[in-house]
Amino acid sequence: MESAKDWVALLDADEDDYLFWQHGFLSWATHLDLRWFDSVHAFIAASSLGKSNPVAMVMDGVVPRGEEAQWLSTMLLHPSCTQACLIMLSADIKEQQHQNYMNLGATDHLIKPVTLDELKASVLKVSEHIAAKK
Repeated sequence: MESAKDWVALLDADEDDYLFWQHGFLSWATHLDLRWFDSVHAFIAASSLGKSNPVAMVMDGVVPRGEEAQWLSTMLLHPSCTQACLIMLSADIKEQQHQNYMNLGATDHLIKPVTLDELKASVLKVSEHIAAKK
């Protein structure tokens, strides 16, 4: 049975990252569900079956390095993502890459959290973007 809560799609190939983010949403954004997809293809396949769309997508490491901008453009045009906030994660933020993501239509580009304080800040930032879009 699908939850009545708004939900966030985490696209990340690493299950440990999902568990970390899940802790963050359970701690600081209980009004949202977090759903994990280990690839873009897994998300697209699942979204075609679902009755609801995510209110946000957080993408980290699910596309080949160097192809992030092309995949961002693709995801922004996907029917299940047109109303979602799309947040890109990176280990570090290079200004040109950041500007490219933002110019293409990303909602935000954040440094991937590695500590609980960083996770809290990231989860709250995702929640803020969702609230601002409603």
